[in-house]
Amino acid sequence: MAGKEPQRRDWGESAALLAGLALYVGLQNRYIFGGTVLNLALGVSLAIMCALSIFWTIAGDRKLARTITTIAAVVFGLNILASTVQVVRMIVNHGESIDGARLIETALFIWVSNIIMFAVVYRWSEQEFAFPTCKGTATPIAFLDCVYLSFTTSTAFSATDAPPLTTRARMYTIIEAAISLMTISVVAARAVNILK
Repeated sequence: MAGKEPQRRDWGESAALLAGLALYVGLQNRYIFGGTVLNLALGVSLAIMCALSIFWTIAGDRKLARTITTIAAVVFGLNILASTVQVVRMIVNHGESIDGARLIETALFIWVSNIIMFAVVYRWSEQEFAFPTCKGTATPIAFLDCVYLSFTTSTAFSATDAPPLTTRARMYTIIEAAISLMTISVVAARAVNILK
């Protein structure tokens, strides 16, 4: 059985990091947290972590790949949280000077990044959720199952068909739903109102 272990590589996590990096680099018109220098430094560090994650995934070292994706997800998560707080404060304090198109781009970045980051988090804690397709079977949970859980939590504000089984997992879903709720109800709603 030990010989089969390298075949189950965490390509999903590496792909998620790449998607997050593409979003980070691609949506340049968004409101950014911490200014240009910090934004560039975070982008470079995420690129390095993506490269290391892919390298260790190819090499079959799941422990190192998992460690680097953990660090990347924490960095990404802190950026998402800081960006959300900053944008909400801008809306409250400087609502009249905000660009609607730029705000929509920012909301899109935060919302999709939130889904990507929590898909990685749910993969780490897959045993703490009751995935119905895998209950009572030897079928391993696919990364796309975690993406689905993250997407439904972000849109329905609750874990729809894979309820959390532990307090820690419940806290993860609360944080994801709170970020998504703020993004949709405050940031995106304000952007649509500006663009009317």
